[in-house]
Amino acid sequence: MKKLILLGLIYIFIQPESQAQNGNYAMGARSAAIGGTSVTLGDEWSLFNNIGGLANFQEKAIFTSFKNKYGISEFTSLALGAAYPILGGTAGLGMFRFGDDLYNEQRLNLGFSNQFGIVSLGLNVSYYQLNIEGAGSRKTAMIDFGGRAELTEQLYFGAHVSNLNQAKLSTVTDERIPTIMKTGLSYRPSMDLMLNAEVEKEVDKDAVLRLGLEYKILENLSLRTGFKTKPFESSFGLGFYPGKLKADYSYNNNPDLGGIHEISIGYILSD
Repeated sequence: MKKLILLGLIYIFIQPESQAQNGNYAMGARSAAIGGTSVTLGDEWSLFNNIGGLANFQEKAIFTSFKNKYGISEFTSLALGAAYPILGGTAGLGMFRFGDDLYNEQRLNLGFSNQFGIVSLGLNVSYYQLNIEGAGSRKTAMIDFGGRAELTEQLYFGAHVSNLNQAKLSTVTDERIPTIMKTGLSYRPSMDLMLNAEVEKEVDKDAVLRLGLEYKILENLSLRTGFKTKPFESSFGLGFYPGKLKADYSYNNNPDLGGIHEISIGYILSD
């Protein structure tokens, strides 16, 4: 009982700043290292970050990510995913979990994205479950929609809406999972350099600005950095892609709460 009360207080006081979790299901150490600027990326983690970009990932792959916030074991997120090119686009199946036995959120999502000229569009349908010890569980369905456009060879645009249907957690209190909208631009003057800028807006909250930079110093090694506002967090990380294996690490620092570590591993199954 003491542990339950203590964790309850932690969630109450830390949750507004840590966004843990309820509405924010972005995963992948690559995007985390560049300030969370994920909306213009077209990689396997688009399944969680912007389903519209998944069509740009034309590989059969499996991938996983582990994230811990502030050194608190109860603030741990785990994601598993698989991508499969089909019907001219890419389909993805993902699983997400945050928390422990006392409080946890789980999400199972199925998404598909296809390319239409310079634009790729995608739709994600999720089954969501929230469990709180002593208070039971709540279940609902969520819909995400996103898009990505290659405006020029150097300039990309992306936009995404998470929980487009404003899914309810309670019909009594009208409590809903937050709806989060984000849009951004990516400038890529060369194959080795990427500069991203993104704005994220949750209904009834201030907008968050995110900036990120990725630089490929070697053929299989990239360095990354970035930051976001409200609350301010700086980030850095690296990616190492030897052959079919993909490994990413990120560290985000919140001056008030501490560090966030994330490790992502992926494997390309395509010949």
